[in-house]
Amino acid sequence: MSVSVKAPAKINLVLDVTGRLEDGYHLLETVFQTVNWYDRITVAPADTMQMLCDGGAPQDDSNTAYRAAMRFREYTGRRDEYRITVEKHIPMQAGLAGGSADAAGVLVALNHLTGAGLSLDELCALGAKIGADVPFCIRGGTALGTGTGTDLEPLPAFDDGYFVIVKPTGGVSTPEAYRLVDAKTDLLHPSASAFCAALRDGNREAMATLIGNSFEAALSLPDCLAARDRLLKNGAAAACMSGSGSAVFGLFWSCESAQACAAAMAQQYAQVRVCQPCGGMVVD
Repeated sequence: MSVSVKAPAKINLVLDVTGRLEDGYHLLETVFQTVNWYDRITVAPADTMQMLCDGGAPQDDSNTAYRAAMRFREYTGRRDEYRITVEKHIPMQAGLAGGSADAAGVLVALNHLTGAGLSLDELCALGAKIGADVPFCIRGGTALGTGTGTDLEPLPAFDDGYFVIVKPTGGVSTPEAYRLVDAKTDLLHPSASAFCAALRDGNREAMATLIGNSFEAALSLPDCLAARDRLLKNGAAAACMSGSGSAVFGLFWSCESAQACAAAMAQQYAQVRVCQPCGGMVVD
């Protein structure tokens, strides 16, 4: 017997770094959105713990998926052994929470496989010990994240747009990204609360103008800025870096315009995908 989960990527429609705690963690206000770009995680009983992962991700206890299994065993008191297989599709070091999605997928899969019956809140609490994005990846959909990103408030579904997501060559170190943010004296502060108000009102024009990311200006990554500008030139209503990069997304209101932009972007970038908002994980 095995359980498979399709774990979606996330983008940050708004991401504002609002402060820093004494322990070094940063305070955020962000609007999360899951999109239909999935990793597939399969968990099955085994004679010994095994971690199998393609796409260049680690296949040892440094993988967030493996760490999630260890947290689950510790919390539930189980001593079962598992084979964890991760089929990677979400790019790494992209700001799309691929590693967090994998960890979330393992927690959800193990909860189904073992019949442990952990609540969503319990799974999210476990996930928060692995990474700040993991609780949202467990819940999915559209949500406001505050604190370190683990305090989540569900929002009305952002379900009528299309995203063209581009991954420029190279990745971004999250610690380095935060170092650059900390050094910035005139940091951009997009308003998550204003975006939430526009979302609740269904005001497309306002939502497009309010999309923004504190990291984008602080990092000023040439490849990301170039991708953003190309998305805008190809008809995006808004374009922005996701997370700490390096993926960049453009917002479109029709499938046709998104597909046309993706075709144009694919002439320069190897990783281009048209995505739609989705509600979260799918357990097969």
